[in-house]
Amino acid sequence: MQSLRHLKDNKIVRWAFIAVLAILAAVSVYQGARNALAFSQDLQWDASKALAMRLDPYELSNDPDRTSEYTELASFYKMFTDKGLEQKMEANQFPSLLALLFPITVFEPETARVIWLILNLIFTAGIITLLKNTFFDKADGYGFAVAMLIMLAGTPYRNQLGVGQHTLFAFFFFMLAVWVEKTRPCRSEIANTLLAAFCLFVSYFKYTLTAPLALYFLYRKRYKELALSVGAHVILTGASALWLGKSFAYVLIAPLKVASQLGAEGGIDLGVIFGGKVSYVLAFLIAVALTVICIRMPEGYERILFLMLILFSLILTYHRTYDFFVLSAACAPFITEDGADKEIFASRKGLYTALYWVVTVFVYFILRVFNENTVSKVATGIFYYAFTLAIAWICIAGINKTGAKNGR
Repeated sequence: MQSLRHLKDNKIVRWAFIAVLAILAAVSVYQGARNALAFSQDLQWDASKALAMRLDPYELSNDPDRTSEYTELASFYKMFTDKGLEQKMEANQFPSLLALLFPITVFEPETARVIWLILNLIFTAGIITLLKNTFFDKADGYGFAVAMLIMLAGTPYRNQLGVGQHTLFAFFFFMLAVWVEKTRPCRSEIANTLLAAFCLFVSYFKYTLTAPLALYFLYRKRYKELALSVGAHVILTGASALWLGKSFAYVLIAPLKVASQLGAEGGIDLGVIFGGKVSYVLAFLIAVALTVICIRMPEGYERILFLMLILFSLILTYHRTYDFFVLSAACAPFITEDGADKEIFASRKGLYTALYWVVTVFVYFILRVFNENTVSKVATGIFYYAFTLAIAWICIAGINKTGAKNGR
């Protein structure tokens, strides 16, 4: 054991490991970028363009043959049919979210695809920078570099980039909201509140990830930011209903119906394991429990709480494995040596660190090796759920420990 620790601390070994990871990360980003230029099928340019044209994207999602009637939309699908691929509209976002993509629909589909790739690369750099200045501000620099390079080298990030997904976009704005809340960069407190609320508002584009993460603002007692970010979507949803000539209830329910058709296509989320109504009930109960934990969590648990929220957010609702690149954003407790994190893990930090990396390696690399077959998913799921429950237990134990100290 002593020799292994000595090897791990050897500067030559450390730099060699970083160099290997950097090469793997560069190859991964390059391949992801190539795929993005060729495909980016999840951009939802078509759904956003339909909404901008005052067409109902949810009706078109259920009747894809009608999209050929509109020249602008037909040009989007031609990019795929020319390559022998099928592509149809899947408007699984609320209209207030699709409206965020209006600026990119000004461009032709081919140009929009290039712009979206560039933006996603910028979002990636922004996420890494914001993480270093928030949850990883006291983390070991070497450990942080390893975590970020492994993220870039992993299959989830490469696929996220290649299919033109929106998690990078949403997670960047969520981290920007966290940074604003933490640093309060504006002189005016009102300006700080509005800026953080706006960033949260944008981050909900991938609400299946960022809505659970937004509970972090409950922990920080930033209720105004949460209320404003949600309220703005309510107002914009109402405006979208008027724009489409539909009822408010319709524009709320229609995207959920489209999204429900994808429920069985996730990775290791509750919908895949339990299916149907059972998964919805479990997700609701877990969401309530997370809310209570965030409200009652004592100070000093910021990093472990963020880890728990990320772990649960990826299994509460439908997620393909390309969203799991955010696991690297959750490892701050394992590479931070300040007092709070030491106390949280007590003498078992090494065990939890090892479990975290086992889960991450399985998700980032092992699933790809086995083409996400059933056996690899089951093995990954066992590790993932066991680790998630263990972290939740640590958070609950922390609440009880603090309550006992305070005589509750």
